[in-house]
Amino acid sequence: MEPRVIVLIAFVSITVITAMAVLGAAIGLFPKASDRLITWGIPVVLGEIVLSVVLFFRTQWIQRIKINLDFGNADPEDFDRTQCTYTILDPTGREVASDNIGPSHGPGGWQIQLPENVRSDYSVSIFLMTHNGEEWVVRPFRPDIQTQKPVRVS
Repeated sequence: MEPRVIVLIAFVSITVITAMAVLGAAIGLFPKASDRLITWGIPVVLGEIVLSVVLFFRTQWIQRIKINLDFGNADPEDFDRTQCTYTILDPTGREVASDNIGPSHGPGGWQIQLPENVRSDYSVSIFLMTHNGEEWVVRPFRPDIQTQKPVRVS
């Protein structure tokens, strides 16, 4: 289950509990309930609903960047995911992130998915290695360019 769905479920649960408490206080199930609970309860529930919707749909449009790898006539068999890495640099050349990356075979060939926090002004470089020891490098590129041509190193 995606983290954003878990957050939505948590917020909806809190909203339902709050709404039930406010409704119970309003109809007299809790005789010692403060008038403030009844007065402010409904705006709080509405605020929780708005916040849940905003948080859920805001994360809906997080950019998931997939890069197609065009190997030309070469067609690597399979990649060693433990040896394939990416490096992300900010505009000043400082390393922002570096980690393993797992190429997958998708429509049109090999693809990689970059992390969600990659900005369009960052540059990304990729190192790939097959199980039989072939090494490929994708020279630094901007993440808004969706197709890259890896260069065979060995």
